[in-house]
This record gives sequence, C-alpha cells and structure tokens, in this order.
Amino acid sequence: MKENTSHTDVQTIMKKSKTNFFYSSFFLNKTKQEGLRVIYAFCRMTDDIVDNESMTREEKSASIKKWKDRLNNSLNNNSNDEFFNHLRKQINTFMIPHKPFFDLIEGMEMDIKKNRYESFDELYKYCYCVASSVGLMSIEIFGYKNQDIKKYAEYLGVALQLTNIIRDIKKDAVNNRIYLPLEDMRKYDYTDQELLNYVYNEKFIKLMEFQHNRANECYLKADTFLKRADKSNMIAAIIMKNIYYKLHKKIKSVNYNIFDNDIRISKINKFVSAFMIFIKYKLLYKIGLQ
Repeated sequence: MKENTSHTDVQTIMKKSKTNFFYSSFFLNKTKQEGLRVIYAFCRMTDDIVDNESMTREEKSASIKKWKDRLNNSLNNNSNDEFFNHLRKQINTFMIPHKPFFDLIEGMEMDIKKNRYESFDELYKYCYCVASSVGLMSIEIFGYKNQDIKKYAEYLGVALQLTNIIRDIKKDAVNNRIYLPLEDMRKYDYTDQELLNYVYNEKFIKLMEFQHNRANECYLKADTFLKRADKSNMIAAIIMKNIYYKLHKKIKSVNYNIFDNDIRISKINKFVSAFMIFIKYKLLYKIGLQ
C-alpha cells in the first residue's frame, strides 16, 4: 500500500473495479458519484491490505494501523496525504459520521486476527463492520428523511455480506477461512475438514439452507425500515440489493452446490436490472404513481 494515494489512483481503482457498486451508482448525479467513488476507493484499499497474500499477519496488522493513523491524521486536519484529504472533503461535504470508517477498519482487523467465527453474534459484528458500515457511509450521500434508514443500511449490509459468505465458501476455504458459525456447523454435524475438502452432502445442504434462510430474514427485515419517502433517494442501495438478491436466489436454485457452480450475474443482467429499478423507484415515485 502506497503511503500517499492520489486522486488519480482513485479513478484507476474505479476503472478496474466493474463491481456491483458500479452498476448501483450509475444513475446518481456526478457529485454523489464522486462521493461514492472516494468512499469505494477507501473501502477497496482497506480490504486490499487484508487480501495481500505477500504480507505476513504481523505486516498486515502494522499496515492497517498505519492506514488508521493516516485516516485519523486527515480527519484532524493534520495531513498532507492527497487521498485522505480528498476523502475528508467528501466526508465534510456530505456530513458523514466518522464512526463507520473506523468500524470498517475494525472489521478488517478481525479478518487479520481470526479465520473462524464461533457464533452468529460474533459473525454479525463482523458483517456489520465490513458491510453495514459501508451502507451507513453511503446513505449520507444518498440523502434521507427517516432515521429508520440507518437500520435499513445495517440489515441490508448484513444480508449482502451473508450472501457473499455463502457464495464464496469455496474461495475462502482455499485460504483456510470459514465464515459459517461453528455452532451452526456442529448443529448440522458438518465438520471443518469436510468443508475444506468441498464435501457436498445432505448435511451441507441443510446447513446451507439454514444460512440462506438467515440471510433472507435480513433482506426482509431491511425492507421494513425502507419508508416510501426515502425510496427514490435509496435507488443505488435498492439496485445493490436487487443484484445480490439474484445471487441469493441463484444459490438456492443449484441446491446450494456452490462447490461445483459459479454463482454470478451477467453484466447485461445487472445493467438491465439497474435500469428497470431506476425507472420504477426514481421516476414512478417522483410522479406519485407508486
């Protein structure tokens, strides 16, 4: 990680990262897109520290501490760091609370320190830190009328991260990472070793059905906090939710066999979905037809 990341680096990160974030932010105005780009770059670069396989755990811990110090210095107006000062500008423009940025870093520190989670409560905290935090940053850029939207961001973030965890079980296993709560694995008598060996059996199917239903509950709970008055402002979040929910349903459609199936949504499908949601939630709600 470079000690000073420029605004040009932010644009490079965005161009290389045609992620679900790209499709969800496509219809926002330029000012909001810029704010989200900088936030995304911060999140991406924070995550890259943890994903850097050339570094030892100790080196990653030292790197994430330096990263937190750079954020702190900038927020305290004590930095010449071009990227972090640009981030501070966006934080000030949209009046984004500082806590979600430090929550994200805490989630990455958890990733460095552990590769197993004993309970869902423990996993929930991780999901909150690495995903809900991003939603809580983003809603300040979108704008909202109801404070309930913060709970929407929390539960949607957890739902998205749980979908990620289910989809990426095989990839994480390669790195000896298991995000499924160990208490759930014991409940369904499915062992670490079976997962690391990609054993697909009835026990695994039942375990995954349980995880899938839990994620579904989070999607549904999030929706209860999205009030009508905020739907047109939350278009980017709704698009993101729609893309991930398609992944969520696709996982079930292959009977949870994520070992032998590549679970993804095509680019054209993502764009069409994003456009249709834009029409529904931006235009129809604006003219009062929904």
